[in-house]
Amino acid sequence: MAYIVTILFIIAYGLGLFYWDRKVSWRLNPKMSRSIKLLHYTGLLICITISITYINFDIGLRGLWTTRTIIIFTLLTGIFFIFVADKTSIRKIEKWYFKIFSFLPILIASTFFVPFLGVVIVLSLFGQLTDPATEIYYEDDKLRIQSSFVGVLGPPRLDIFEKNLIFEKHLKRADFWADEIDSISVSYDSDSTRIIAYGLYDYDEERKGETETICLRRLK
Repeated sequence: MAYIVTILFIIAYGLGLFYWDRKVSWRLNPKMSRSIKLLHYTGLLICITISITYINFDIGLRGLWTTRTIIIFTLLTGIFFIFVADKTSIRKIEKWYFKIFSFLPILIASTFFVPFLGVVIVLSLFGQLTDPATEIYYEDDKLRIQSSFVGVLGPPRLDIFEKNLIFEKHLKRADFWADEIDSISVSYDSDSTRIIAYGLYDYDEERKGETETICLRRLK
């Protein structure tokens, strides 16, 4: 059934693009087309920069939806720009760039043909993009502690972020699953920051009431 739906989507999307390109003459005016194109390139640059800083330094833009909103905007403008923009505002090399971008949904849909793995990859990426935090256990002006979706094959993990102006730093991912936590408390001591997780062992009568403590450097 999934294969049939995927095939129908690819056919419908491909025919839709062909029909729009050949039959629909409406386009945005040149000024708006250039503005959207500039915003797309700006978003792409931000996405690449944040990817590099996060991979190497665990630093990203502050906020659950800030980076994700930029990614979604960049994807949407990249996919549909070639079909709504004034053609005189698109250079030859840009035409190929946006045309390749417009086939991204077909490429993503095609991964469903890879048994099991394709579905896992697509759904995991989609979940990370649209579900930034399953639950926020604690948040103040210094920290945000949340359960993060990491993939369809595993439960959410506990992530700790430090807030700094327009950026935030991923400090730690806990060694235990977040879906077993009942609550979180934070203590800012003189030499460290202590994060205590409650409810992890409530399923076990012998260990019920035990907690897990994460010690971090003192946050200013």
